[in-house]
Amino acid sequence: MHSSPKKFSFKKSFLLSVGLCLLSSCSVEIEEHGRRIGKDLLNKIVPGSTQKEQVLSILGAPSTENDFGNSAWFYIASNNRRTALFGDKLVSRSIIKIMFNDKNTVTKITQLTEKDQNSVEHKQEKTPTAGQEIGILQQLLGNIGRFNANSQSK
Repeated sequence: MHSSPKKFSFKKSFLLSVGLCLLSSCSVEIEEHGRRIGKDLLNKIVPGSTQKEQVLSILGAPSTENDFGNSAWFYIASNNRRTALFGDKLVSRSIIKIMFNDKNTVTKITQLTEKDQNSVEHKQEKTPTAGQEIGILQQLLGNIGRFNANSQSK
């Protein structure tokens, strides 16, 4: 007996391709933000002797700077896991804080990770404001007839 090969139907191939597309959209993607600073670079910075310009040449520009109080530079790097169904999730975070004195000399280096972060609880309360609460139609049509055509031409 000679068996004939089964034909692969269009419906099966369509369902297979849709299934593969759906599975590929569930893949995990790791996003890297910022620049990781290695121990070798960090060891070149010596509190008490390294100047701000030297830090800039060794590590590059900081991610952010402290705008008030003591002068500090922050180098921030993070890795996030992104999936289509579950959104973003923090995998790791590294923050290096470099403090400077008034003479632009490094005074302290602090390393923080995601374990050092604080959770902030957001309140859902709203602050009441004085005035009218008007709807969309009142906003759109509220100025019709308020302006006199003769007063604008003067």
